[in-house]
Amino acid sequence: MSDDEPTEEELREAEALVRALERGSAQEALPEDALETAALLAYSRDGGALSDERRAAILDDLLANAKLPQPKSTRGPSWLAWLLPAVGVAAAAGVALLVVVTAERATPPAAAGLPAPPPALLTAQAAAAGGTRREAEVLGERMQSYRGEVYAALEARYPRGGAR
Repeated sequence: MSDDEPTEEELREAEALVRALERGSAQEALPEDALETAALLAYSRDGGALSDERRAAILDDLLANAKLPQPKSTRGPSWLAWLLPAVGVAAAAGVALLVVVTAERATPPAAAGLPAPPPALLTAQAAAAGGTRREAEVLGERMQSYRGEVYAALEARYPRGGAR
């Protein structure tokens, strides 16, 4: 072979360059300097304008290789259209029922009315603050009497056994 004849590899690269320039993109690895040079030469010839035939060929190639989106099926699970709202309404009703029942149970009973301490008890408390033994005994007697009244009022309002 002489230096004037292209090698097999050079012929393959030249064909790949032609395809890349015609298509506008390379599908295989090409020498970048050769691709840039060929693109500049092609642009200098016609300024990058496409002929009508070339434009039609590119469009045909694009349409032939394009992956068109598939139309979505309008037929979906029909049970889902009514199931989701039904579950939402049922859940809301359940929550409302739970809130009402819990609020009814959680309402505390009315407070029991306790008897007011008699003035004799308050006087005995003030005297016991002085600290004599006799005054402390009097306070104990008065407190015992008042405690009985308080326990009786509590038993009347909150009877043993949980009955209201």
